[in-house]
Amino acid sequence: MLNYNPLIILGLTTTVLVSAPLAVHAESRIYREIGGKESIRFDPNALTVLESLGLSLGGGESTTEPDPGFTYGLALLPPSSDPNVLGTDFQFRYDPETKVYIPLGEIERFSGRVVFNVDTSKLDLPSQSVDFNGFAIDFDSGFNFYVESNGLRLFDVESSGSPTFDLNTNTWTLQNIDLIASQEFSDLLVAAGASTPIAGLKLGEAQGERAFIDVVATQVPEPGSTLAILTAASAALAIGKRRNRSTL
Repeated sequence: MLNYNPLIILGLTTTVLVSAPLAVHAESRIYREIGGKESIRFDPNALTVLESLGLSLGGGESTTEPDPGFTYGLALLPPSSDPNVLGTDFQFRYDPETKVYIPLGEIERFSGRVVFNVDTSKLDLPSQSVDFNGFAIDFDSGFNFYVESNGLRLFDVESSGSPTFDLNTNTWTLQNIDLIASQEFSDLLVAAGASTPIAGLKLGEAQGERAFIDVVATQVPEPGSTLAILTAASAALAIGKRRNRSTL
């Protein structure tokens, strides 16, 4: 979910079984995320490209232990009832029988930071370093997940897999997440003098882990009420196809 999730890093199933009898008493439940983390690492080749444009990785701050093989660990901020305190309020629906996972809205937020040093002879930016923090994972109307930092859409999130759920411990994990340079990040660098756009460049990889609680349980509709299932299936299939496309 950098899910979302970083870091938000989330995934949808690429197979939805809508041909099964709709009267089966399977349960689709709504869950709310309460904890977790994103583990990230940058691609060495991508770092070389960024350095040629005027950005070099200066370091970062982990707020949780990253998984083995990863450089930084970003802790998911817990939900907050205080409007003055930022927190995660992300909910999703999951059916263990059909494996359909659908995000329902709100944002995953993470603590931690990554700093890039600026070569002012190549880039005209306000300071000699760029501090990316305030990470959040959100998705747009097309169910495209992305990572933003302080209002900038930094990475587009791509994954060919789906979260692996453990409903005994109420946790899920998602591996093989690609962090792709967004058009907005590329435009920012080009406007500052970068000689080459980087939109679509794979900048790194991530792995997401989440803990959640059960919010509400609902029964699958009877045969006369199939619209909700078909809509969910269409959304899941569309995202699955999009996540299986090739990346740079």
